[in-house]
Amino acid sequence: MNTLKKIVFLILFSFLLSSCGAITKSVANKKLTEEKGAIPVEFGKDDTTTMIFITHHRSYNKYLKKNVKKIYKGKYEFVTESEFLEDEKYKNTDIYRFIFDYNYQSAGYNYSKQRDYLYSVKKFSILDRKTEKLYKSPMTSSYWSKLQKVYLQKLNEKLISEQN
Repeated sequence: MNTLKKIVFLILFSFLLSSCGAITKSVANKKLTEEKGAIPVEFGKDDTTTMIFITHHRSYNKYLKKNVKKIYKGKYEFVTESEFLEDEKYKNTDIYRFIFDYNYQSAGYNYSKQRDYLYSVKKFSILDRKTEKLYKSPMTSSYWSKLQKVYLQKLNEKLISEQN
């Protein structure tokens, strides 16, 4: 009987985790748009532009590279922040106009102003280096890889629509 309870618990827990990811994907499809300020207006209009994806740490890079290679159909390069700052070729904003990156945003409830927040989540953004405008995702999620996938799909859709 105890084993049966554990199995039921594991099934319900798995369902809960997968459904939260599905909710993230559904909400992201509605919010990661040009109208909501997540996608640059000029994105995809010039097919010579190469997107720069800033890499960070090993676990993030693993999913970033996997997601980009699977989903994104435009030109791109994976670059560390120091490579981006040091290599002269990245100064060309005609070729390297857009940068996809993230920063951490505090999340969780801060019970006291004297304590840090409980955790942080990734907030994705795209910098248009020509206009110096930052296009931010209007949402975050601890399911950041699912959010990243939707962002890449939306960028791909914009890229394809602009090229047709």
